[in-house]
Amino acid sequence: MVLVSVSSSKGGSGKSTTSVNLGVALAQLGKDVTVIDANLSTPNLSMYLGAPNLPVTLHHVLKGEAHIHEATYEHASGAKIIPASISMRNFENIDLYDLRYHLPHIKSEFVILDGAAGIDAEAQAPIQMSDQVLVVASPELPSVADALKTVRIAQHHGKHVRGVVLTRAGHHLDLKVKNVETILEHQVVGIVPEDHHVKAALVRREPVVHVFPNAPSSIAYKKLGAYFAGNPEFFTEDEIPRIYRAMRWMFGLR
Repeated sequence: MVLVSVSSSKGGSGKSTTSVNLGVALAQLGKDVTVIDANLSTPNLSMYLGAPNLPVTLHHVLKGEAHIHEATYEHASGAKIIPASISMRNFENIDLYDLRYHLPHIKSEFVILDGAAGIDAEAQAPIQMSDQVLVVASPELPSVADALKTVRIAQHHGKHVRGVVLTRAGHHLDLKVKNVETILEHQVVGIVPEDHHVKAALVRREPVVHVFPNAPSSIAYKKLGAYFAGNPEFFTEDEIPRIYRAMRWMFGLR
């Protein structure tokens, strides 16, 4: 089992969108994957899937009221989801770091932890429990500067930073990939373009990879999934939409 923490020091970077779509992309590649909403204070993963009020959640597991299998739900894509509760009354007297005692019961090949944004204890717990950290940022200097904090936290805990994903990319004023890599000292392994299909999928309460599989953002997440699955060349150049090829050219990734 590979534990991947999808982390960002800045809210609104696309961390949850990346978590759920990476999970679905891996499931479509035939991988057994579980995505956990490891954001206890402001969870929203279940809302991406159209089920905000589920009867058993991660909060119940951490309070000792349910087994982690009871809080596991399977999406139509095949990806398994463990949501957190959106109710504030379930937030008291629980410690996210206790999740480490329940993780051995999950038998998936990949477990993705969608952590809280920031650098506090709640945000650091998924990093501490993970094997790898995927850092999410937008290609703007403030976001990348905040992402450096996430990188440093991962390094502090002795965790392997698998790479950086840039979201909402494609503007001509965006930071260039080589500059982002210089600042963060890690490779950019995914570039997700600004894409109206992401919002359209959210309105439909589904992952964009699932409902709009040929959208530019979906192709980007599928390539990210292929990278994690160990097959980065899974998609040929002909399968990449023209807009995505142009964006790669813009960033110097020919």
